[in-house]
Amino acid sequence: MTRRGLFVSLLGGLLVAPFGAKAASRNSRLRYGEDPHQTIEVHAPRGARGLPVLVVFGGTRVAALRLARGGVVVVSAGLRMAGRPPRAVVADAGLATAWVAARAQTFGGDAARLGVLGLGARADVALMLALDRRYMAARGRPDLIRAAGAMDRPAASARDLTATRPEAYVRSGGPPLWLGGRDPASVVLARRIEAVGGQVQSLVRSDDAGLTQAAAAFFRRELI
Repeated sequence: MTRRGLFVSLLGGLLVAPFGAKAASRNSRLRYGEDPHQTIEVHAPRGARGLPVLVVFGGTRVAALRLARGGVVVVSAGLRMAGRPPRAVVADAGLATAWVAARAQTFGGDAARLGVLGLGARADVALMLALDRRYMAARGRPDLIRAAGAMDRPAASARDLTATRPEAYVRSGGPPLWLGGRDPASVVLARRIEAVGGQVQSLVRSDDAGLTQAAAAFFRRELI
């Protein structure tokens, strides 16, 4: 079933950001690659153990804390964006996702219950990882991603869409997807996924708090 609501800014922050009694506090930042942009920042409930893991590309800090309060280990991953072709950016995301999975237990997470979420300019990165199996297969983890989401997807350009847009990789056997934003492309993508028998939710209107609560609920449900 498709629902629609509006997605706004989401996710980012410090390695493990403190938010009262429910969060652990650590001060260092980790790298999954040699470039300064290849970093991860973790937000985890205090005492987290065996929780679902959500790898996030793009966004702000506030919603990351809200998502983590909802019982999810949130890992914000930086990507090398400037001047790089889209395929290379998605490949970076695949590297980050596999890196997080290999260390999920140290963050209080369970790699067998891992999802990805992309926002804004990085929205399609998460969808490409979920729908185009080549990226995670290149990391030896073709079936790692259990659920994926995207918010405020960028408009299509005149570039090769088979390399940059998930519409070219719609398939019935993909993981459940969660889509949202102002762009009509998300509505069209949701309909295409439904047409081939895939699982998708498309939200069009919600406030910040309701949005993050809905996101946490979706990923908790799909990653159980």
